[in-house]
Amino acid sequence: MEHSFRKGYYRLALFLLLLVDFGLLFFWYVKELDKRIPNHIYLFRNQETMLDLDVPVSCSWKQTKEAIQVLSGQKGKSPEISLKNPLAVKASALGTYQAELKLFGMVHYKNIHFDVIEKEKVMPSGKAVGLYIRSKGLMVLGTTRVTGKDGLSYEPAKDILMEGDSIRKVDGVDVDTIDQVVERLQKGRGENVKLTVKRKRSTIRLKLDKVLCKDGEYRLGVWLREDTEGIGTLSFLTRKNEFAALGHGISDIDTGEVIPVETGKVYPAVIEDIKKGTAGSPGELVGSVILGERNCIGTIKSNTILGITGKIENQTEGYRESEALPVGLKHEVKKESAWILCETGNGVARYKIEILEIRLNSKDNKGMVIRVTDPELIKRTGGIVQGMSGAPIIQNGKVIGAVTHVFVNEPREGYATFIENML
Repeated sequence: MEHSFRKGYYRLALFLLLLVDFGLLFFWYVKELDKRIPNHIYLFRNQETMLDLDVPVSCSWKQTKEAIQVLSGQKGKSPEISLKNPLAVKASALGTYQAELKLFGMVHYKNIHFDVIEKEKVMPSGKAVGLYIRSKGLMVLGTTRVTGKDGLSYEPAKDILMEGDSIRKVDGVDVDTIDQVVERLQKGRGENVKLTVKRKRSTIRLKLDKVLCKDGEYRLGVWLREDTEGIGTLSFLTRKNEFAALGHGISDIDTGEVIPVETGKVYPAVIEDIKKGTAGSPGELVGSVILGERNCIGTIKSNTILGITGKIENQTEGYRESEALPVGLKHEVKKESAWILCETGNGVARYKIEILEIRLNSKDNKGMVIRVTDPELIKRTGGIVQGMSGAPIIQNGKVIGAVTHVFVNEPREGYATFIENML
């Protein structure tokens, strides 16, 4: 009896282990599918597109068949289409459409969205530019102690203002410069000041005690920054002379926060030297920016994790149809050789790279893993260096994305983003 009980117990334990193993295997299987099946697919209207996902999943085409025609891959009249084999489709109407994906032809997996857009061409650039950004409000870098008129030490902003906060108003008045904050502190009545602060995605209101110092001025003991500048690479221009650059946002060097743009300008830049990248030490394009209002070639409109956007206003630096190339969507990207355009001191040149990995569901600026293979670029820079962010990537005659990051321990490799994320 006892032996029979133990035997049943072992069988139950074995069955539970098998269930756990099956669950883990299924979870891994779905995660692998997620890497290969995008949640969104862009299609150009009236252009035949080949979808080669090579996944054992069926797609229900009922809701899309009026706008997206299946040219090949359809067996009979069934609305269920296998994505295991290449599928040629052609979209006839602009808009967003949805199809259901099923595992084993039965189990709902997820929905996939098709966004049908007009064909697009852009002019790849690769030109080094100077970027100047004045942020919305004042970025808080940290707090410090100040000595009051009474000789005592105070730190009124400690644990109230946080690194990365953005001060937007002082006593209800908008502020964009440090001088404006100082002015409001002196004009305000009473022993405290009211601040309107942007903290991550929330707007909060705080009250701080002011400290009257020996020089007769009120202070809060806060380190602030009002603007930032640097050198990056212009990725591409559209027919409307709208541009995208960097492929990643400009972040504050101290806080790591993406800087919200109040105003911004684009200026010519000159590459004067190159600090080669080595394992553990990122390289850098060293240059100077030609400032001055008459030298300004464009304005910056936005700064997000996917890059800088704005408009080029200098006609000599603007869009040229003769240099424009079609946009390549992410499902067209192949794990094979490609080219980047970038400036390393002798004008914009073309250098060969290899696309090692494609992450179709990437929602950030790391959708591709790339490797520099061009001997000349490796000789000049060691691979990818700071300042090359935004270098456009061209594959099979189409602009498919831009360089965004370097791997610190392998400077020949790094990340890139898809162009459809930057448009």
